[in-house]
Amino acid sequence: MQANLGFRSCLACLPSLMTRSLYKLLVLFLSIQWFQSTSAVKFAFNGFNTPEFLLYGTAKLDSAAVSLTQDTTFSIGRALYHSKISTRHPNSSTLRSFKTSFTFSITPYKNNLAGHGLVFIFAPSTGIQGAAASQHLGFLNRTNDGDPNNHILGIEFDVFKNQEFSDINDNHVGLNVNSLTSLTSYKAGYWFEKSTKNIQNKTNWNFHELKLNNGAIYRVWIDYGDSILGVRMAPLKMKKPRWPLLNVLIDLSDVFLDEMYVGFSAATGKLIENHKILSWSFSN
Repeated sequence: MQANLGFRSCLACLPSLMTRSLYKLLVLFLSIQWFQSTSAVKFAFNGFNTPEFLLYGTAKLDSAAVSLTQDTTFSIGRALYHSKISTRHPNSSTLRSFKTSFTFSITPYKNNLAGHGLVFIFAPSTGIQGAAASQHLGFLNRTNDGDPNNHILGIEFDVFKNQEFSDINDNHVGLNVNSLTSLTSYKAGYWFEKSTKNIQNKTNWNFHELKLNNGAIYRVWIDYGDSILGVRMAPLKMKKPRWPLLNVLIDLSDVFLDEMYVGFSAATGKLIENHKILSWSFSN
């Protein structure tokens, strides 16, 4: 409110200094600038309903959560926020920073082998065209994998080791840019501090691995700013870990278009499991 009053007070003194038409033109210009400066997006969902999401493939609402995949082989589910978000500051090539946090669970079906994983994504368009099931995670497909024209970013939570994509194991988190081969990845889990009372009074960092598809609910934090992307995860009731699981220097200027869709994708193959998003917040 205070900023609005200052804005109007400044404009009030201008008519005596310029013609009325020029004054009106300036007011219009400044109003547009003022509106654009507030075009950042912020939302928080502790439950979901249909108007908030665009659902594709096998994705559906399930008791206020988004269930991306069901008891179906070779399927894709994708859920996107209902409108595009701006990735750059107004009249600038500078990318906006963003923060997002969500809770998810990956649950095997009884008497079935579990696979394949889910991905948090920035995508240029809606739908699941250009995506394939199984090891492609509903993210890309065999023909467009690695194409810089994809303009797609993903943070994958992968429960199958694919040698073709140089996966490190069958339980990892990876950063993917236009490709299913991760730029960097690490086994799923979190770092924690364990103090040791010795002469040096040092603090040791210890790692605790988390099984992605054991049905447990996990929380993820993804932060991007100043060309640094950080990913953290932990069990639901834990605080945000101080040390990131992934911490990557990366310029996304050539990846992001001016506006992008943001959301989640998951897939099954011969192996099936339920991928569910239970809450989600985002701001940029």
